[in-house]
Amino acid sequence: MAFQLDACRTKITLERDYDNPKSLQNIYIKVIHPTLGDIGFLSAIRILRDFCVGRFHEVTDKNSQELQSFGWELFDRFGRVRSWLLEECNRRGTGCWGMELNSGALIHIMNISVEKQKYEHKGVGSWLIEKLLKSEHVKNIDNITCWPCPVGVRDKAEWTALQNKQISFFRKNGFRRIGRTYFFGYSLDPSHPCHALTATADANAKDHGFDTVETDTAETDTLVLRFPVQSDIIIVLSPDVSAILEAYHAKDPSSIHTPDSAGFTPIYVACARSNIFAVRTLLRLGVADDLLNANNKEGMTPLEKVETSSTAMRDFQQAMTGSWDGHSDGLLTCEFLLKRALGLPTVYDTEEKYVKMRKWGCTCGACAGGWLSPRMRFRLECKAASMKDTMPLMMYLNFLQGEPVDFSESVPDPACDFLPPRLHKAVLKTFYRGYLSIFEVIDEFLSHSPSDIPLTVAAIAQLASTREGVSFYLSKGGKYEYALDAVTFIIEEQSDLGDGTFEEEWAEDAEYNGLPLCVNDMDFAMVRRLVGLDPTMLWGPYIERGEVRLGGLSEEKDEDEYDSEDEGEDGSEGEDFNTIVQGELRKFMEQLRTEALFLSSLCP
Repeated sequence: MAFQLDACRTKITLERDYDNPKSLQNIYIKVIHPTLGDIGFLSAIRILRDFCVGRFHEVTDKNSQELQSFGWELFDRFGRVRSWLLEECNRRGTGCWGMELNSGALIHIMNISVEKQKYEHKGVGSWLIEKLLKSEHVKNIDNITCWPCPVGVRDKAEWTALQNKQISFFRKNGFRRIGRTYFFGYSLDPSHPCHALTATADANAKDHGFDTVETDTAETDTLVLRFPVQSDIIIVLSPDVSAILEAYHAKDPSSIHTPDSAGFTPIYVACARSNIFAVRTLLRLGVADDLLNANNKEGMTPLEKVETSSTAMRDFQQAMTGSWDGHSDGLLTCEFLLKRALGLPTVYDTEEKYVKMRKWGCTCGACAGGWLSPRMRFRLECKAASMKDTMPLMMYLNFLQGEPVDFSESVPDPACDFLPPRLHKAVLKTFYRGYLSIFEVIDEFLSHSPSDIPLTVAAIAQLASTREGVSFYLSKGGKYEYALDAVTFIIEEQSDLGDGTFEEEWAEDAEYNGLPLCVNDMDFAMVRRLVGLDPTMLWGPYIERGEVRLGGLSEEKDEDEYDSEDEGEDGSEGEDFNTIVQGELRKFMEQLRTEALFLSSLCP
């Protein structure tokens, strides 16, 4: 009897991921024939970014290498699409994908298989995709993605042929390449540009036409002989490289423009290697045309390579440690030199000022200290003002003169969650008044100090030391940091990384919307660190939280665990905890920094 697909039925199951049950869900679809049994199978992962709260890379990394590559290539740590996909550049490909990738869930197809070879080319794979798109687990706003990538095939020619076959299959089913990456996407929106793009008009991958095998496997000696200019740029990181490049240019002027087998020109390699001496020399010798050349296996210009490397290092360090040491001076210097050579705005007039102000990633040109963006400052000011306005009422309702608050009964207000348990017996009315004074000073500083002066513990201490109750508060073990901890933590909880209530409240505010956008607008971990909250110490909220926040990182429990009785109070305070873990943590962070530097050294 001939095989009839219409006689089959499908079984669809949804399972929550073991490691990240809130943010990842596994979708399984089986095609079952009434007499032949299982015919085909599809598996996909549903990524719910609302539950990733700034941990998008951490979530995707834990699942699989494929999802890790997908997450890092296309999205930042908040799950927002990379900026290059929205800009006019070679990597953008056909330009049919953009901001819509920020909407809805991401449904990433991991596997499609047909059980028996004789049932291949019978439409089973397309039928599985159709059932996925029509299932209740895929909404109209969602985006479906895949990575055609054969597994278990060692022969390069066979692997390439099989990949081309897989790409053709997905294109036949309406998928189109996202930029010039290896990933493809499908939209349920019938008006989406991907549906107007024919399969033959779709973009090739960024490394199409380049012999990546040769570049990856060739002996070092062979590459040195074939591409001596690039090799010397990689090896000689001292001022001596200037004379070497001048000698190559004198002998053969075209040598400083000749790409290697991966399409990398000398200036591209110099930028990838952060070889400032080579960059200065090549720009002086004249490589203007090469600055616009993106015809290489990475699909980037030298400037795009520098910017991408800076972003990658920032994302990597934040994902691994929860903090970041700032952009590399070398990469920032290269960025400045390239922008100036291209006639692009640098915001700052001198190389030194550019490196200083861009150290912490400022892209708006208005960050105080290069890190406190106007929008972040606005957020902190709003929260400090709100807290200092409500705390007097809390003081009136909860305190009697000469008697401490009984924390076993209730917490007077959210600000008290950020006072370590060892101080609870000292929380008298005068103590609380001193704590309130610090919030008042934080609000005054953010609203009245010059916009180019950043918020720090030292700045608040200088202004608050003589305020009402502060000396008593400090004498009993209070710290300025506790108030700053409260303000920064609570406003992060109310941002889009938390419940989003701040964005809802201020969405229509003209002043807020008039402030420039910056990459630092949501980097609360960096702000906490640079304000003066040591990331190696344990900070609040301390009361009955059932979680540890070390350096701004949160070890979340599975939602099922939240249903159980709470486990009791973590009685330790910042300094005591720091004494225990500081040594080992610093060793670990140094190891990560070393690994990050090693990875950057592998850039071609």
